Amino acid sequence: MAQRCPDCEAEFPSGEQCRERFDLCLAKELEHPATYGLVHHLTVICYMLQHQGYSRQGWLASRELLVKFMRQGQTPAGVRRQNRQRLDSGRRTWSVTRGERFSTVGVIWTRTIAGVRLDNAEVYQADITLWARAVLADTENLLRNQPV
Repeated sequence: MAQRCPDCEAEFPSGEQCRERFDLCLAKELEHPATYGLVHHLTVICYMLQHQGYSRQGWLASRELLVKFMRQGQTPAGVRRQNRQRLDSGRRTWSVTRGERFSTVGVIWTRTIAGVRLDNAEVYQADITLWARAVLADTENLLRNQPV
């Protein structure tokens, strides 16, 4: 029986849950890093932003990474080089996952992991990219209307 996800409102007709689909996505990405894995950085950020997987500071930092990937065309390797010291867990004074959460109340997610098809790598990459664009667009007003 289909149930709505309490975080992103996704609904799978099969009764599947978001976490199950996320795990399937990660398995595909690990099994096929040269194809499915090319969008791993987007998959994780989008899922965690929509499912409250990050602390407040982690959420804001991760969304900014998504901006760098999607709008500035930066690569994961380039972002790692640029942010190595700032995000180093030994130097960082905040936790990526523990602590106060960034409230996404009021966000209407136009795309979720439920829309990600696993058929083939090309379709998968396109769906993940569309999802990432939607997450950025869906959170624009949230950031404008909430103190950062």
